[in-house]
Amino acid sequence: MLFDSHCHLNHSPLVDKLTQLLHQTGEKSINHFLVPATCPDDWSITLQLAQSYSQIYAAIGIHPWFVASYKELALSQLEQLLHHHPQALIGEIGLDFARAHSLVDKNLQINCFEAQLQLAKSAQRPVIIHHVHATDVCLHSIKRCRFTCGGIAHAFSGSMEEAQAWIKHGFLIGVGSLLLRPQAKKIRLIAEKLPLQHMVIETDAPYMSPLPHQNNRPENLRQIAETIASLRNCHWQDIAIITSKNALKIIPAQS
Repeated sequence: MLFDSHCHLNHSPLVDKLTQLLHQTGEKSINHFLVPATCPDDWSITLQLAQSYSQIYAAIGIHPWFVASYKELALSQLEQLLHHHPQALIGEIGLDFARAHSLVDKNLQINCFEAQLQLAKSAQRPVIIHHVHATDVCLHSIKRCRFTCGGIAHAFSGSMEEAQAWIKHGFLIGVGSLLLRPQAKKIRLIAEKLPLQHMVIETDAPYMSPLPHQNNRPENLRQIAETIASLRNCHWQDIAIITSKNALKIIPAQS
């Protein structure tokens, strides 16, 4: 049983043929999905999917690309939705300094990120963190907010030392479709050497495709598991069992 810990089933083209897609992925033993929202516009559909399909879990939050959505009203709405949906995580949140062209842009991202960390801390929810060219600043914010609920460092591409820094703060390392690119040597080392109890696997479909000019597909999760298994000289089902167990542990219990 495979668990895709980061898959945008709430976005086109995946959401348009979702029932058919879930049947296809089920045939490849992909049976659970954590689906993150990116802005207030997709919070509702994300929560609806989690209510309609037993294999889908929801996360709602404001992605750093959409910090223009960051307003007190949005935070209040997010807080209310978390109260009514006790299994929802907070995500996809974080920092992307590749998209920040000034100190003002960076500070807006940091303010939005830390406001959501404080909300997650109050609600006792794990978070899904997008971190591009900003790992140290993300970790600094986590320390400053005294956030200890953990979550997932999504689409990890860093060094073993960076992975250990996330793990120290209670985070799982998201190994994704980057692994299917042969030139991605750092993530291959992580996939081979990181203790499996600290790892989850993800596609980020329909984004982060391993092939140019194509949408990523949730079915690629099986190939990610097989690649890790090949690097570690074990069976892909061993990877599936452990990483699925890791992902399920961070889903809040149904109250």
